[in-house]
Amino acid sequence: MKYLIIAIALLTTINLKAQEDHFSLTEGKGNWQKVYETKKSKEELIAHFENSELFKRVKVEEDKIMATLKPQAIDKDDKAIAGSLPPPLTVKANYAGTVIIRLKDNKYRVTFSDILLVGNGELIKKGEKQTFEKHYVNKDGKAFRNSFQKKPSVIYNAAFSRIFQLEASKKENW
Repeated sequence: MKYLIIAIALLTTINLKAQEDHFSLTEGKGNWQKVYETKKSKEELIAHFENSELFKRVKVEEDKIMATLKPQAIDKDDKAIAGSLPPPLTVKANYAGTVIIRLKDNKYRVTFSDILLVGNGELIKKGEKQTFEKHYVNKDGKAFRNSFQKKPSVIYNAAFSRIFQLEASKKENW
């Protein structure tokens, strides 16, 4: 009975971890995907993402926004994202890539692919682009490296989640 309880606890923990991790591998390429709930209309969502400073190019087709994300940095001082002692590559290189945002009523799904690490001169030469997979996917392309599944995946999940989350309207306190 004791072992059954331990096994159930482990399976529950693994399931909870899987729900938090939005990374997947498709043909050896790392992707990140998350669905967000919203009260904004499709037109408001399109306007928000078109007017944001996040993207170089934005193309809209029916219920889909396709864009190229400008290099973004992870704030190493933001403990909610980077935590304590973040791995150097996560905070000393920016990230960029291709974003597809699919729109539905009351929700939108962000798919971030072709992820690149862009050097800022500390660990990777300034402006140099390296694939996400070079650092975080096994050579056979079938799994993420164990080192990625520890801190980097948590940090990138938090950073990506925050960057694509629409800011909630702030209520005035009277």
